[in-house]
Amino acid sequence: MDLAAESGVIHETLAVVRFCTGGWRVGVEACQVRSSRPATEESPGGEFATVLGLPAVAASLLGRQYLALKRSMRDEAEGLVEILVDAPVELLSLPVATIHPLPPLLAARIRLHGLRALAMQAEAGEKALTLLFDADTF
Repeated sequence: MDLAAESGVIHETLAVVRFCTGGWRVGVEACQVRSSRPATEESPGGEFATVLGLPAVAASLLGRQYLALKRSMRDEAEGLVEILVDAPVELLSLPVATIHPLPPLLAARIRLHGLRALAMQAEAGEKALTLLFDADTF
């Protein structure tokens, strides 16, 4: 039963926290992000590019942030995992019409852990691609 449809509420946007990692523009649903903080010292959290299966980018902590992601499927550390990402980290509303789920064949073959969809938006006169991930898979 679709309660949103019955109540007349139609969601036209999805709240996403977007950032860069490994040269890619990446996003996770905002409800999966608990907090962010500047990366001033090493933390037990991993480099997000490495978590995804991308080559790690050797960079200083300057201009980087740690995101605390909520994971509903795991019990360790209250279901939180910290990841290191490149700034800027931004909260935005993606129009649902710009989000495209991966086709089943591509989803089965992709090596990027947790990739669920692609978002294509027009920004500054060109199309920008955002890879959308599910934090529960990390």
